[in-house]
Formats: sequence, structure tokens, C-alpha cells
Amino acid sequence: MSILVKAFWVLGIDRTVQNVVGETAYGSYFSLFSFSVLFTLLLDLGLSGFNNRAVSADPARVRIYFGNVLVIRLFLTAVYFLVSISVAYALGYREGQITILLVLMLNQVMASMILWLRSSISGMQYLFLDSLLSVADRLVMIVICSVLLWGGVTTGGFRIEWFVWAQTAAYFTVMCAAFIIVVRKGRVAAVKPDTSVLKSIIMTGLPYSVVVFAMTLYWRMDSVMIERLLPDGATRAGNYAQAFRLFDALAMIPVLFGGMLLPIMTRGLSSDSDIRPLARMAGRMLIVPLGIGAVTLATFPAEMLDILYTSPVENAVTAFRILMITLVPVGVIYIYSTMLTASWKLKMLGVITVSGMIINLSLNRILIPELGPSGAACTALVTQSLVAVACMLTVRRTMSGIAGNGRILLFLLMLGLTFLAGWLLSRTGIPWTAAAALQLAAGILLALLFRFIEPLSSLKLITGRFGTA
Repeated sequence: MSILVKAFWVLGIDRTVQNVVGETAYGSYFSLFSFSVLFTLLLDLGLSGFNNRAVSADPARVRIYFGNVLVIRLFLTAVYFLVSISVAYALGYREGQITILLVLMLNQVMASMILWLRSSISGMQYLFLDSLLSVADRLVMIVICSVLLWGGVTTGGFRIEWFVWAQTAAYFTVMCAAFIIVVRKGRVAAVKPDTSVLKSIIMTGLPYSVVVFAMTLYWRMDSVMIERLLPDGATRAGNYAQAFRLFDALAMIPVLFGGMLLPIMTRGLSSDSDIRPLARMAGRMLIVPLGIGAVTLATFPAEMLDILYTSPVENAVTAFRILMITLVPVGVIYIYSTMLTASWKLKMLGVITVSGMIINLSLNRILIPELGPSGAACTALVTQSLVAVACMLTVRRTMSGIAGNGRILLFLLMLGLTFLAGWLLSRTGIPWTAAAALQLAAGILLALLFRFIEPLSSLKLITGRFGTA
């Protein structure tokens, strides 16, 4: 359900808004939205990740941490607004842009609050409630935007400001609901900050903050740099948004997967259980289908963009193809970084992500002025690939038997053969939709032959001790 709702939001609502308001207006919004995300580290400082891990190990800790974390977050909100607005003025944002940015920043505050509240809910093992909340904001946005886009209740064209305010209303609604759930389920009687607990939470959560900040920066800085570095920046950022949208939507699959794995792996490690079988199963269930799908989409980039947009642009095609391939290392990162987080190896994960951030910013500064959106996509592929390899090597240093070099090479061979099958089919003259379907079938067949998909083994593990953790 979560994937379907978010897919409709991205492909049904968000895409339609871009088609309606145009590349320049949407590109300006897309850049401002990305900017509003850059300093969200200051809203959390790793508190959500720390809270999820702590509550997963002992649900009773909700009553101890809730009030203390709430006080910290209110202070951090003020810091976030001060830093973000100062940097925005330094980068040359003015007047109307600042107004929209302020609303987007308010949205980020509420979105971050929801993530923190959900970390308590999932940590208490109310996974069904957590899954409902994970899509609730999008459902509310879909309802509001559908009325504004197709309900005939407005005069004149759709305005990008309405899109921003629809998000505000949705986040506020879900934040209130999540707050009530945590207070009731966690039996929080009062907010009583404790200085020693506050200090402990901040010091323990700092390693998370480094990881989150670095990943956020190299994930979102590209559109901001496109808008700031190029002469027609807003329009080019809109072009990049065409390529980035589906990538961002599909990347939510490994994000959700990692979110589900973290409490299970944490509980497994806290009870001295072997999490390697779970990691191998997760790799097969996530990375293999994600890789096959990504290769298929990368084979037909122009056709996909033509379906999605009323006026697809040529320079988005190359960026789209590269970003689809980038989904493979993204999937790898969310499996292995979750293992590092669950085993509390955050110092090493911080070194990896900070290194990735430096590489990303440096490459974007060089490639965006030369190649535009395609340069940003190339930078994303290089950065995510290097981070994925580093995470794998770090895990393998402490946990053998996760993925040997032979299996990795076999996986890459499978993806190469899948792409080759699609490339050959695209030259037979059959409709591209039929060629894509046959390519997917070929990829699945190869995965079965290479034993990357083993349904019976996965089912046995799911119904075993990890599936009931």
C-alpha cells in the first residue's frame, strides 16, 4: 500500500503539477524544496535513529525519552530556521523565493517531527500503525491536490503555492495524529526534561547526525547547484526534476526496506542472534528486483519520459538513464548501512558518508557547468557507487558470509545480460512496451537461473524467528 500511495503521489500528483505549472515555476520550487532539506540535520541531530534503536531494545524507554527529545527538537527548530535563512540570503534568495522557502521549511519541521514520532511507534513494534502513518501525509496531499487540480473549485490555473500549502495541511494533520498515538501507546504522562538524560541523548545521537547530514547533502544538493550555477537555472532544474522524479520515487523502496529492517536487526543483535541470513534474504528481495527494474527503465528512457510529461526535454533523457542505474548502489547502501547502524558502527559510517558528500560536491561543481543535469546524474552515480562499495567492505570486515566477490560479479553479469536482452529487443521493431515486458521476463529468468531468487528459502526465513521478531 505504501509503495502504491507514494507512486501515485509522485507520478499522478507531483508529475501533473509540473506539467501544469511549467518547467520554470516547478524548477524554482524544486530547487527551493531541495534547499529546505539541506539543513534538516539541525532538526534531528540523529535523534530519530537513536530513538528507534533505543526503543526497539526496550519499549519502556519511550516515557523516559519523549519529553527530553521534544525539548531538544523545539530548540533545534529555532536553530534550523536561523541557519537556513542566513544561508539562503547569502546565496541570493530574495522576496518571493524566501516566502515560499519559509513555508517549505515549516513543512520540513513537521515532516521531521513525524519521523521522530514514528520512530517511537515502530520501536514499540506497532508496525501496522507506523506503516499507516508512513503514507497518511501523502494520502491527505493527494486528496487536497486532486480537488485543486481536477475538482473545478478554482478559477484560473493551478499555482505552485497551492501545492506547497497542501503539503503544510497534510503534515500538520498527520503530526497531530502521530503525537496522540505516541502519548497513548507509550503511556506518556508528562513532559519532564532531565539534564542528565538530555546530555546522554545528544551525545549518543551525534554520530547519527553526521551520517544524516552527509547523506542529505549529497542527495539534495544537485538541484540547488543546478539552479544556482547555470544561467537558466530554474528551467534546467525543472529539466532535472523530470529525470529525478522517478528515481526519487523508486528510491523510497530501499528507504522503506531499511526502515523495516533496522528494528528487526537491532533486536536480533541485542539478543546475540545471527543477522547474516536476514541480510542475505534482504539483498535478494530488494536489490535483485530493483536492479532488474532499473536496467529495464534505463533501456527505454525517452519512451518513459514521453509517457510521464507533456513536454519532455532531450537533456533529461541521459540524466534519467544514469539515475535509473544509480538505483542499484542505492539499494546496496540501504541494506549495508542498516547493518552498520544496527551494530552501532556509526563512526565508520560517518566517515563513509562524509567522504561521499565531499566527492559529490566537488564533482557537481565541475560537471554541472559542463554537462548540466547529466553532470548531476553522473555525480550521483559515482557518489552512490563509492558509498555502496565502502559500506559493503566495512560490513565484510566484521561479518563474513554476506556477499562474496563471485556473487557480486554474477549479479553484475545478470544485469548486463538483462540490458543486452532489452537492447536487442528494442531493435526488433516490436512495440517498446512489449520489448520492456520481455526484458523484465528475461531478467527474472536469469535471476532464477543464477539462484538470486529463491522463493522457498525466503519464505522459510520470513516465517522463522526473524520474521516474528
